[in-house]
Amino acid sequence: MEKELPKVLAISLSTWRSDSGIHTQTDLFKFYDVNKVAQIYTKSDLPDTPVCNNFFRISENEIIKSVIKRNPVGCRVKNGQKADEATLKAMEAETALYTQAHKKKSWFMTIMREVVWAFGKWKTKALDSFIEEENPDVYFVPIYPVVYMGKLQLHILKKFPKPYVCYLWDDNYSYKPCKGKPLAYVHRFLLRRVVKKLAVNCTEMFTITETQKRETDAEFGTNSIVLTKGIDYENREYDDRPTSDPIKMVYTGKLFLGRAESLVEISKAMAEINKNGEKITLDVYSPTVIEGTTLEMLNSNGCHFKGCVPKSEVDAIQQSADIVIFAESLEKNHRFDARLSFSTKITDYFKSGKCIFAIGDKDIAPIIYLREKDCAVIANEYEEIAPQLKKLLENPEKIKEYGRKAFECGKKNHNEKDIKRLFIETFVKASKN
Repeated sequence: MEKELPKVLAISLSTWRSDSGIHTQTDLFKFYDVNKVAQIYTKSDLPDTPVCNNFFRISENEIIKSVIKRNPVGCRVKNGQKADEATLKAMEAETALYTQAHKKKSWFMTIMREVVWAFGKWKTKALDSFIEEENPDVYFVPIYPVVYMGKLQLHILKKFPKPYVCYLWDDNYSYKPCKGKPLAYVHRFLLRRVVKKLAVNCTEMFTITETQKRETDAEFGTNSIVLTKGIDYENREYDDRPTSDPIKMVYTGKLFLGRAESLVEISKAMAEINKNGEKITLDVYSPTVIEGTTLEMLNSNGCHFKGCVPKSEVDAIQQSADIVIFAESLEKNHRFDARLSFSTKITDYFKSGKCIFAIGDKDIAPIIYLREKDCAVIANEYEEIAPQLKKLLENPEKIKEYGRKAFECGKKNHNEKDIKRLFIETFVKASKN
């Protein structure tokens, strides 16, 4: 089979790193031949991954400088290469910028970023040489919520035409997330133009939920393939251990886009539950910097904010819990940010075999999925959190029941063997088109 694998060039936003919290693409390409994968990416950091060796970096910090100095941007970088002082400074500046942007979303700054990229000098001989040397059989083109990535992808596809496979895993097309934000509508108008060009002309399309498949196929005439992160169930059995006393809840992941507020509401519910003694706890593991009253709430009422932990420790942390928290925002500004998404956290939680306690609007795809499969306890409004937690405390067997349901749902619908087959077959088929 490996001799038949086509050469793939991924055109992505972030580089691939084993220590990154962003690992959807690397989890998929671990099924592939490392010598037949290359990546172009647009961040300042350096790759460190077992799934690919050939990389071309277009640093966003350098893009900003190129607008003024008109120096060409982009170069080959090595897998596992150590960052020099200049790269470290660029990475720190970029991280600080993104952290600030996530804290307070400014659509004006988002549009200004697109303007900078429009004038940046990234169409270079070095980029052309990299693509020609790699000579891919097929492109992997994830669709992002930023215009400049679409323009970069379209430029490459036009200049070096080959079949390409898109992956759409968020609502990056409809106007629904823009409600009440005029500049968001402007940005979405520009984004829709590049997304449509990519989608209607792609050879194959991956989507991440059935809800998204239905909308995508209706909008673009595709016949998309639903693809999520796979779970390795080899030698893995459901853990039927008794629940802890007190009941232990765990959250692992970032806290952007209103998720922190959902955890604060859990803390408020726990204040009432634990007023006559600690019956339930919540440990929060997140790389997101939390401050002020939010941090106070996540360090009270039985909550403990633990900060960042290495990816290698996350599986054991989830296994130690009785309940794992899946939290999307119920705040007005972020309620539909995850409308069509399917977090890798969900499949990680399925693998853990722990009861999933999910918070999110009833009309977003991940909540629809968890409800349809009956594999999570769900709160669609803040007011439902305390009653749902109390029900679980009063009936611990429900915690074990939903843990088993989550485990079996993952085994049936997200088995790594099936994901591997789908992923590879799609690229082989696309390359022969």
